[in-house]
Amino acid sequence: MVRIAILATHPIQYQAPLYRALAARDDVALKLFFCWDFGVKETRDPGFGKTIRWDVPLLEGYDHEFVPNVSKRPGTDHFFGLVNPGAFARMSAFRPDVLIVHGYAHFTEHEVMVRAHQKGIPVLLRGESNLLAERPPHVDLAKRLALPPIFRRLGGGLAIGALSAQYFEHYGVPKDRVFIAPYTVDNSFFQSQAETVREEARAFRRELGIPEDDLVVNYAAKLIPVKGCADLIRAFAARPRPKTHLVLIGDGPLRGELESLAKSLSARVHFVGFVNQKRMPAAYALGDVFALPSRFEPWGLAVNEAMNLGLPIIASDQVGAVPDLVGPDNGWVFPAGSVPALTRVLDEALAQNDGRASRGKASLRRIAAWDIPHTAEGFVRAARAVASRA
Repeated sequence: MVRIAILATHPIQYQAPLYRALAARDDVALKLFFCWDFGVKETRDPGFGKTIRWDVPLLEGYDHEFVPNVSKRPGTDHFFGLVNPGAFARMSAFRPDVLIVHGYAHFTEHEVMVRAHQKGIPVLLRGESNLLAERPPHVDLAKRLALPPIFRRLGGGLAIGALSAQYFEHYGVPKDRVFIAPYTVDNSFFQSQAETVREEARAFRRELGIPEDDLVVNYAAKLIPVKGCADLIRAFAARPRPKTHLVLIGDGPLRGELESLAKSLSARVHFVGFVNQKRMPAAYALGDVFALPSRFEPWGLAVNEAMNLGLPIIASDQVGAVPDLVGPDNGWVFPAGSVPALTRVLDEALAQNDGRASRGKASLRRIAAWDIPHTAEGFVRAARAVASRA
């Protein structure tokens, strides 16, 4: 049995099913250590621009504890937002064979990694970073100087996909110490509801005033600049699109500006606002094609979710999930920020009834091999490997 202690910023709706899957295994002893209680109680999310509380269980089915955070301004948006002096001591008390740390953007993560190295406990780093984004020269230089010494101390890197693996190797983690543990959602949650949500999706359409036979392009993410929402609205409005609608699911600081843009272009755009997890399957199911036009996206779990509802995918080439999940068989990829290219892709996607159907089926085939059990197995395989080396 391998004993795994995981340090995480806060309970996250996407990760809870993974922790339950790990805890259910006979060959794992698991404990989670959270640095912050965001999401467990009602908390303001600046990205959504509102106070939210997730409506799915975040803490059931696995052992966990919250480590006191002494930050004067708790949060994940700045380095000193997570300052948890007791984190390493509490994790050590669990007597782990390996520590898994989610990310390295905060003080506590660095402190835990340094102290684990001093005590000879191997660390696996799990991160979303990739090399897609063009960084300012000073940021690139800082990374090239700072990351290799940090990464060389690691037992290994837990890559979420192909681009994540490339990132770890680029900054000095040997190839044989990079382990794929795919970035996944709970496929069973979405696929088990695929049929039952159809009626709910029809009701969703009626709420929005969308006739049942009209086509819908849907988007699900925060309404923030990096997501490319304005590009999508402009591309959608660039052609007359009778009996076709764009549905934006999500909220954020750009909402008013985007509503004004859609109105000025006379585009048939519906702003749904924030939708909690239990209703997300229906939100995806009301669409005929899903679009994520981000200017930069470390991964894009909305792509995983939409694929589980059998939707073809439109994504920019700056979406981290693309190399692993989106290809000609199940979608269309366009250069990020190019409204003309996105316009052409929308033309093709909306014109091809048979093409959309075949690509939707391909989405289901692709996502079947990208599920929570695969991620759990990646965690365990990596933990065993680094523990045996230690």
